[in-house]
Amino acid sequence: MTMKRFLPLFCFLAIGTALLSSAPQQEPAKKGGKKSDKSGPKKVELAHPFYWAAPDAFRGDWQGAGFVAQVIPTMDKVLSVQDSIPQQTDNGLYQANIFKQFDAANDKPVAVLHGELSGGAIAFSGDGWTGTIAEGHFKATGNGESFDLQHITRTPPTLGMKPPAGAIVLFDGTNMDAWAKMKEKDWLTEDGPSPWHLVPGGAMEVVPRSGGLISHKWFGDAKIHVEFRNLGGPANSGVYIQDRYEANINEMYGRLDGNPCAGFDNCTPAEAKPGIRCSRPPLDWQTMDIDFHAPRFDAAGNKNADARVTLLFNGTVLYNDRQLGPVTLNAARLGEAPTGPIQLQEHGMPVQFRNIWVLEGKK
Repeated sequence: MTMKRFLPLFCFLAIGTALLSSAPQQEPAKKGGKKSDKSGPKKVELAHPFYWAAPDAFRGDWQGAGFVAQVIPTMDKVLSVQDSIPQQTDNGLYQANIFKQFDAANDKPVAVLHGELSGGAIAFSGDGWTGTIAEGHFKATGNGESFDLQHITRTPPTLGMKPPAGAIVLFDGTNMDAWAKMKEKDWLTEDGPSPWHLVPGGAMEVVPRSGGLISHKWFGDAKIHVEFRNLGGPANSGVYIQDRYEANINEMYGRLDGNPCAGFDNCTPAEAKPGIRCSRPPLDWQTMDIDFHAPRFDAAGNKNADARVTLLFNGTVLYNDRQLGPVTLNAARLGEAPTGPIQLQEHGMPVQFRNIWVLEGKK
């Protein structure tokens, strides 16, 4: 199918194709009528080393004529005596990855520079380049070229997008009533109310080691909008469509190794990885816009068409009508089905979510 079919307004208002629902799985009965916990977040000792991000005037995207850069702090990792949570120390060390453009597939940096903060400025060097960030400009020269970059914020085009008419709102910042705790050994079964916390700014925050969430409602064909932000690193969460197909959430800003964020790593072959690194910095809100077509089954329950997906991460197309399946890793035991809940994964690290809604396809 062509890109044109999926891209206008990210096709969130498009009419879905008909869903064949002959396979025998049904939505589970809801458990527990307890209202969502509206108390503030409670600090807990994390199951994995985690380093809380702090506001940083240098971290983030820089742009100018002919060049762009991603600047990240390279913090020391120490243990806070007060709350037993690993923290970042302000050692003033930074890394700058220099590119010709943002978000190019399988892109390699022109240069990787390292520097140290001193007197309100950072002096960088590396790969034949030298430069400085000072007074709002990142200036550098190397290999016969030069640049003058300024700090920018790249806001995803659908950030804060309101649910269209007919959409099912799964989270609007006021409560978590659309969600239940997921049973650890049986992902399709609810195990009480959401154990996560509501936090200021209309968001909910993963409580490490509390368990993942699944939506009460099950979905087939669907347009899904999710906003999230990482609070530090390493971060690990995910959006599981039908509790099976996972779009990964991890903290990859400025990383030149590892799998890029928002990849369907458990249900696509290695050669299908998009190789586009379009994450935003920690503490910045990010978006996933997903157009999902569920697998089809015949009257005997045999699958006769694979699931397919188009996914835009922060407005960049990572998958365009991509076939999904077979499902691997922890979700493999569920098999595939015409419908299923949406799962927000808890993987031992805090991540925040907001503005989650779904526009169902026609049945």
